[in-house]
Amino acid sequence: MPRYPRADGRLDFKSLTLDEIEAEIAGLGSEKFRALTAYKWVWQRGARTFAEMKNIATPVRVAMDEKFYIGWLECEGVIESADGTTKFLWKTDDGYQIESVLIPDGDRLTLCVSSQVGCAMACTFCLTGDLGLKRHLRPSEIANQPLQIKAGLDTRITNVVMMGMGEPLHNFDNLVAALRTYLAEDALGFSHRKVTVSTVGLVPAMQKLAELLRVNLAVSLNATTEEQRRAVMPITRKHSMAELLEACRTLPIMQHKRITFEYVMMGGVNDSMDDAARLVDLMAGMKAKVNLIPYNENPSRDIRRPSDERVHDFQTFLVHRGVQCSVRSTRGIDISAACGQLGKADPRSATDWFSRNRTASPA
Repeated sequence: MPRYPRADGRLDFKSLTLDEIEAEIAGLGSEKFRALTAYKWVWQRGARTFAEMKNIATPVRVAMDEKFYIGWLECEGVIESADGTTKFLWKTDDGYQIESVLIPDGDRLTLCVSSQVGCAMACTFCLTGDLGLKRHLRPSEIANQPLQIKAGLDTRITNVVMMGMGEPLHNFDNLVAALRTYLAEDALGFSHRKVTVSTVGLVPAMQKLAELLRVNLAVSLNATTEEQRRAVMPITRKHSMAELLEACRTLPIMQHKRITFEYVMMGGVNDSMDDAARLVDLMAGMKAKVNLIPYNENPSRDIRRPSDERVHDFQTFLVHRGVQCSVRSTRGIDISAACGQLGKADPRSATDWFSRNRTASPA
């Protein structure tokens, strides 16, 4: 159970499940239903202190305040792209920085959430890996990102993708605790159909997650041969591509769901028509769809984006051979918010965004 006590011994309220809070409340000699009341205050009404919870008796509020703290992220900046994408820069209570990205797309409003400070996976095409892993995010820090952003919106966040900074399954216990908060009807209340976890392919954790929660899974494949994948994704040395694909074939996927295979297309690396033919073979018999992601160039990498024509030809080849395939639109590239670009902090005004969208405090 992730409790994350502070120096004064108080526990992180937002890192606990409702059952765990009920057990702690019972230990204070209070009725269990007080736990649900406080839980709703925090996750549905955004309470920052127990003093705000006026429908809970004062002695109980005081006792809870002595037992728990309610953590928040400090919003250091909000940057808006010309295409409507918005990037949020957060500071944790120990001074680290993480980023979230809000992506509007018609009726969909998708939030890309970070799960770690930095990342240990060191994929060659991803800037976040340059940071290395500083630490895992707590369940409260993972769940605070949608909670605090939705406070500044008049519209609902429809989808959440764990595709921000970090490898979500490397932070497995904290991720699962946060996802339970995402899915809980009395907390953030997202449908399991609208929550996606992305992974580089930590096979045992993928299998365990599929057994525990009914969320969507996205696997970063990015290659069609073992040699290719080892060159761009070091995790392949631990879990081979063959092992990864076999695990994907045997995962308990629900009837109407598919595994998404993310495929970052890098010019001259993995974008040949031979790659397309091999990818068709790899997807054979799989409940899968392929999401092609044209590489987002940046000055610190000698990797090139394939031409639009090559991307189109690659997709067409897959589709004509029965592979469900889409191309991810490049969003937020002008603010370093696109896939593989997170970790380049550029703090600007946070207050303007929150006050413009709704009169709510950003942190």
